[in-house]
Amino acid sequence: MTRIFFFFFFLSLIGCVDKDSVPSDIIQRDSMKIILWDVIEAEQYSKEYLLKDSLKINVGRETMKLYQEVFAIHHITKDQFNRSYEFYLSRPDLAKPLFDSLSAYANKQRNEMYKPKPVEKPKK
Repeated sequence: MTRIFFFFFFLSLIGCVDKDSVPSDIIQRDSMKIILWDVIEAEQYSKEYLLKDSLKINVGRETMKLYQEVFAIHHITKDQFNRSYEFYLSRPDLAKPLFDSLSAYANKQRNEMYKPKPVEKPKK
């Protein structure tokens, strides 16, 4: 009888677990979105500008420096980022909302960038 009780108790504990929660050692989804955006921008900068000077500089090393700057800005390490990125990739149920919100964030950034700025009239 006690085995049956423990079996149902164990099942009820498993049922109460929040499947959408992120472990404490993993970067939370909102922060990860911003970090991924900055990493993508660093990668794009590397492809657009650093590759043009590839005879003068080591592009791979410079790209890694850009990544390190992004990690320093967000107060994380490369290992924390990689562990969090692998976690999200291993959990499609959490990765999809992350990448969807990243896409929406990118669209918002692009719209802000192309939004016409008001022209200031010179003072007389």
